[in-house]
Amino acid sequence: MRMLVRDLVPPSLVGGRTVFPMLSKVAREVHASSGTRAALAVLRQAKGPLREAFGATFEGAAAHALALKTLNILLTQQQMRTRSATVASRPVGLVVDPTNTCQLACPGCVHSTHNEERKIFDWPNGTLTGDRFEKLLRQYGPYAVGVYFCDYGEPLLNVRTPSLIRQAKQYLLATKLSTSLSVKKLDAEALVASGLDFMVISIDGATQDVYEKFRRNGNLELALSNIRRLVAAKKKLNSRTPALSWNFLAFEHNVHQVADAARLAKQLGVNQFRVVDPFDVSWDDPSIRPAPEQGSVRRFDWVSASNHPDNWNPFPDSLEAEAITTAFEQAWESDAGIVDEEPSSGHSCRWLYENMIMDATGRILPCCGAPSQSGGLIFGNVDEDADPFNSAKYQEARQFFSGKSAAENVHCSNCEWDQEQVNIGGEEIRRYFRAADSAIFDRSARELLSESL
Repeated sequence: MRMLVRDLVPPSLVGGRTVFPMLSKVAREVHASSGTRAALAVLRQAKGPLREAFGATFEGAAAHALALKTLNILLTQQQMRTRSATVASRPVGLVVDPTNTCQLACPGCVHSTHNEERKIFDWPNGTLTGDRFEKLLRQYGPYAVGVYFCDYGEPLLNVRTPSLIRQAKQYLLATKLSTSLSVKKLDAEALVASGLDFMVISIDGATQDVYEKFRRNGNLELALSNIRRLVAAKKKLNSRTPALSWNFLAFEHNVHQVADAARLAKQLGVNQFRVVDPFDVSWDDPSIRPAPEQGSVRRFDWVSASNHPDNWNPFPDSLEAEAITTAFEQAWESDAGIVDEEPSSGHSCRWLYENMIMDATGRILPCCGAPSQSGGLIFGNVDEDADPFNSAKYQEARQFFSGKSAAENVHCSNCEWDQEQVNIGGEEIRRYFRAADSAIFDRSARELLSESL
């Protein structure tokens, strides 16, 4: 109710003061900049006043973080618009695999039986450590708005995952996790207490025989039991988070069970049930075919399905204040390494500017595509590269898409993926700033920050 009131009542009536006029002015100046250097000059001038504006409501590191995150989004918009190859912006969203392993063998995944036997993909086993994740967070966490804990691994197979989530929250990042929940060891209370905002639970059937046709090696009853444990843990700890979303991939073999699964989801106490149109995996298993378009969402608890103000900064006494403040002080203060390039209006890929992926071994990938044995999709390594987001492969890919390079050996030249939809984009940005403070970040401010992202 508190969040709904703050979102619906005009800021003037609740003592809030929107930052939209200030952000709008900065956005116009950044977007009108002749090049990256000019844009950075605008950010340098705006950084202090914006931090002061946030300081009236947010303490210390939180004000620094909000200034960095908002200005980085405006810079990302400019870098995407001009199709810059070398970027001064940082990823708005991070996608991280707590582990590269998975106990299932779903068709279309790097872990499917077909792909494992033929070694089609370069996907080594590995488990993410807190130290490696901290390297990523120190470099990019102060600027980003969210972390999505899942790419091709089952995140709950890493017993450190709750502590990794808490690390992310210490950088004021929204946190989302995707799991099959078909895991034998689940510390439900640790997950609830970690600060996790949102959990996607992938269950594609209401009976074991239908469920396992796609979720191979999965145990439906185990997944349902773990839902019960999570719901019980939320009640015990008096927590509305994480919001639980049962996601049902609709195939020809399971679409007849959508209604049964939705009823079961409501009975178990999840917050929403979502029918998802899946990717075509018939290249891996011709017997698994997507059903005609079924996409829909049924919300059983509208309040819990949204980000919560109380969970935006759940650990205020343990924020990574030094790392955030240092990033704020150093951000955009130097033009060293900046290349002012001729702007281009050619097509590009949003992944190359907005999100960055790291697997459990520290490898950096530009998108959620899986690397083949050629290794072309591996763009860097967090343990080896000073700035993976500006690696040679990142720059080559951005140049290729912008039309500044006709090189045919760039991995992205054969891309067949969706280049417009990223894991953490406009919708996630709007949710993030509404959770931070929906009066200060009113609707106009949120729309400005999510524009084209």
